[in-house]
Amino acid sequence: MQQSGTAAEIRRRITGALGLRADLHVHSSYSHDVPGLPAFSPRALYDLAVERGMGLFTLTDHDTLDGFLALQRELRSVYGNHPPIPLISGVELKVCDPAVGHTIHLNVLGLTQEQMIDLMRRAHNVEAFVGYCRDRGLFHVYNHPFWFERGERANLGAVESLIERLPVIELNAGRIRELNARTEELARRYSKPVVAASDTHTGQIGKSFTVAPGKSAAEFLENVLGGQAQVFPQHIAFREFLAEISLTVDLFLQGMTRQAELPLPKGIDPRTEFWGRMLGRRWLFQRPLTRRGLGAIFKLLARPPAQAFIREQHRMLLRLDEGQC
Repeated sequence: MQQSGTAAEIRRRITGALGLRADLHVHSSYSHDVPGLPAFSPRALYDLAVERGMGLFTLTDHDTLDGFLALQRELRSVYGNHPPIPLISGVELKVCDPAVGHTIHLNVLGLTQEQMIDLMRRAHNVEAFVGYCRDRGLFHVYNHPFWFERGERANLGAVESLIERLPVIELNAGRIRELNARTEELARRYSKPVVAASDTHTGQIGKSFTVAPGKSAAEFLENVLGGQAQVFPQHIAFREFLAEISLTVDLFLQGMTRQAELPLPKGIDPRTEFWGRMLGRRWLFQRPLTRRGLGAIFKLLARPPAQAFIREQHRMLLRLDEGQC
């Protein structure tokens, strides 16, 4: 019997034979830094995960379970208790511990709304936060270790100490290859399991993913903790990052052809209001020539921030090599 053809299909069959595939770091339109487009809704992302061969699905929106809860209700109304792939709750939370000296992000999976609130009350103490997760058996991951809030500066000792103390370490598709390699090296030094995840804010489900044995989400996560996972990481580069931005711009412009006028806040500057109302008019985006022109402008404006994003990661790598962090 003749079988498939594409590299993606072959890769899917190979990884599927190893166990469940999962992208454990996904942001939907319920995150504050994700555009409110239909393509980034929880349901759209879930359907995309099914299409791309994921064996389970989680959202890890910033500081909220609202997207997960909305998706859970929708899936129950359509599939009852038997959705195409299991759904597991998740959230990405900030921990700002003065003893660490910089903000860290942790994904927590399998939690309730009440547990999320309890964790947010412990967001100024890593030990209290991690202890709470450990005592309740909550799977938690140290996200993108070499990422820092704007204006923050951390030392390698703090990051290394956190990798030593936290149970699972992430290889993030939004980091350059060299920083992910440094993360993996430290995880290996302390015998910590790693996961590979997309951290997508633009619908790139499964860009980076983890495979582990298991017939359920609980078994999958248990095997990740037990070091039985295989990771399939990707890394960011300027051209690839620009392509993601370009896709998001195209989706935004397509969406605007179907939306009513955008609401504007009260009391804004008259000039800002004028341009805001112009850009918020649906008819403007229904003109193909205008839509293409605006798309070209938006993509051109995106280049400097994209370059700065990549340059900052290379500067971080240089500081690590010089022992300055």
